[in-house]
Amino acid sequence: MKENAIGKFNYLKKNTLIFAISSFGTKFLSFLLVPLYTSVLSTYEYGQADLITTTSILLSSILTVNISSSVLRFCMENKEDSKGILSFGFRIMAVGLVICCLLLTITFKLNLLIWPKYYYFFLILYFFAIVLYDIMTNYLRAIDKVAVVAIAGIMSTICVISCNIIFLLVVKNGLIGYLISIISGPIIAAIFCMLFLNDNFLDILFTNCNINLKIEIIAYSIPLAINSVALWINSFLDHYFITYYCGVSSNGIYSVADKIPSILSACYSIFASAWTMSAIREFDPEDRDCFFSKIYNSYSALMAVICSILILINVPLSRVIFSDDFFDAWRYSSVLLISVYLNTLTVFQGSIYSAAKKTKILAVSTIGSAAVNTLLNILFIPEFGPLGAAIATCFSFCIMWILRCIFLKNIISLKIDYLKNLLALILLSIQIFLEHCEGHAYFEQFVILLIMILLNYKIVISTVKYLLNKIIRFYNNLTCKNKFK
Repeated sequence: MKENAIGKFNYLKKNTLIFAISSFGTKFLSFLLVPLYTSVLSTYEYGQADLITTTSILLSSILTVNISSSVLRFCMENKEDSKGILSFGFRIMAVGLVICCLLLTITFKLNLLIWPKYYYFFLILYFFAIVLYDIMTNYLRAIDKVAVVAIAGIMSTICVISCNIIFLLVVKNGLIGYLISIISGPIIAAIFCMLFLNDNFLDILFTNCNINLKIEIIAYSIPLAINSVALWINSFLDHYFITYYCGVSSNGIYSVADKIPSILSACYSIFASAWTMSAIREFDPEDRDCFFSKIYNSYSALMAVICSILILINVPLSRVIFSDDFFDAWRYSSVLLISVYLNTLTVFQGSIYSAAKKTKILAVSTIGSAAVNTLLNILFIPEFGPLGAAIATCFSFCIMWILRCIFLKNIISLKIDYLKNLLALILLSIQIFLEHCEGHAYFEQFVILLIMILLNYKIVISTVKYLLNKIIRFYNNLTCKNKFK
């Protein structure tokens, strides 16, 4: 029997708060390292590092059929078989890793890429690190050890920061030091997660699940893998086009441009981690208590307001965190912010598709947008450079959102104010136009922000009240503890 509406909201709030603590470390503290990266690494080095990580992300999605998402979905639904599902996840990861090594060995022997040997080594290590971390954290989320996942996220950040200080500032290893840093965090965090497994790790490895469940997992995973590849095209293919048409240095600048939108990404990833669990647990095709509808409307409104704030401060913030060589990145950041805003809406919808096990529809919507993205990259990048790539990405996520809105009607009955979403997109687009005018039109941008807040004032006020209450309660608890010491 499902919990009542209050219970559902409390479950979501509790998990969101836990992931917020974790993601503050993982996302926001990492954001503070951007000035270090842009001052120590050249635009060429940063562009090369970006190509290594984005290629690794693509290979991990294809070769492991996005198995980590299936571990979360099926362990939540089949807790009694969770050990077997985790073991199956590890086996898929191992097969994927072997295939990855073979492919890269062939690529190296045939000299298909003009890369130094160590690039291949770091690509394989990053592949292993991100897949292992995703599998372990998704498994712990599924068995309700969310707090451990939060601690692991903080540990990963501490490790990355420490390695950055050692390898970039003390030892001064440049690109190699940066790659060691981003790989060490998820590996250390994954090992930490293994300490909190309910059973011995070796026992889990030799546990099996029935063949029918394996078939169901693979059937669920394959469309998700296709979806991940298409999503990768939306998010990263433009980096390769920019490298081809404009050079590695331009790709380095474009990669840095994503750092300000990553603040918005951090905000939605905090929520998305908690929301995915609630969507699976509370899925109701009729949405009788309007739980899904209320969450979507509140979530989309807050993301629009945060997006508007970030566009307003985009140029001043770029002056602070980017070195002179990377400063032009501000021109693309604001357009990418709208892409991230649209992506926040598609991620919310995607969680519902996953909960309903409609992953094929999920893949179709992403493939459609990826095709649009590829075509627009070919048309826009030669003409407009990296800005063309940002515009193409924005259009592709818009197509994905529209397609998912259309298909979603056949899965769940939602009461969504799509007109308000459309108005938010128009206002954000006007704000970007103003930002690119001479002097950046800060006053006019501020007026747009005020309009956005007024359109969503109830949700903004309730969210601010909730956060203030949490801060006050935390402060009072801290004060009480100090009094007793």
